[in-house]
Amino acid sequence: MSTARTAILSALPGLILGGFALSVLAGAGEIQPAANPTERCTLYFSGNITLTDVPVARTPAQMARGLMFRKDAGSGMLFSWPEAEQRVFWMRNTLIPLSVAFISADGTLSRIEDMTPETDDYHYSAEPATDALELAQGEFAQRGLIVEARLLRRECHSD
Repeated sequence: MSTARTAILSALPGLILGGFALSVLAGAGEIQPAANPTERCTLYFSGNITLTDVPVARTPAQMARGLMFRKDAGSGMLFSWPEAEQRVFWMRNTLIPLSVAFISADGTLSRIEDMTPETDDYHYSAEPATDALELAQGEFAQRGLIVEARLLRRECHSD
């Protein structure tokens, strides 16, 4: 790995954590309206796999909040950015075991990582990603979603 890439990757968690910390709203156990996703999508994957009613986190507050403090993952959460970049996730204040799939700009699931509740372990995308999908741990395998599966399309609506 090049020295520049190593420096960027080692600085990335601190930059993201700092940005998230600035965007987290007061009232850790209380759901803030600005942090609640207002968009939901049906996701269509290769292999005729469909996930329905998946909330979408697009704003910094929604992304910082994610699935924190919940006792159930529900239909998971899709994190979506306008540009493909290296992504990193961790599980601070997240009470349930989750897995995250990083999705490249062409819709390919490039990496699926299991994450342990209430840890600060970093989980990096294997390559630049425009989306990340969190589901309850084991649900990717249960639904047949594996690395190299493709997100073919999404149909979204606002609540």
